[in-house]
Amino acid sequence: MATDLFIYRAGQETPGIVCPWQYESALNTWTDLDLSTGYTFSLTLTLESTGVVGLTKTTNITGTTTGFTIAWATGELDIDTGLYTMRVTATTGGLQREYRPGSPPRIQIV
Repeated sequence: MATDLFIYRAGQETPGIVCPWQYESALNTWTDLDLSTGYTFSLTLTLESTGVVGLTKTTNITGTTTGFTIAWATGELDIDTGLYTMRVTATTGGLQREYRPGSPPRIQIV
């Protein structure tokens, strides 16, 4: 991911977010995680100043051969201004993986 901070105006819908996802397949060997088939996704945005969940999303998150993309629906980011921590979980066959890059992605709503 080029940055771990995304800035949006409240109610803004574009651009979406493209997130690469890798796993350590062998010692010091990182491999793209193919999430293109068989996965469902959930996303939560939690306001850092209060711990209140501002958004829970399970649609318009699409797996790719190198990670996933997030598309925002009309009005979806019409939430309180502030800094949010983004948590994404991918689920397949009842098993979950949590997206954990070097630092948690954050979204600033202005």
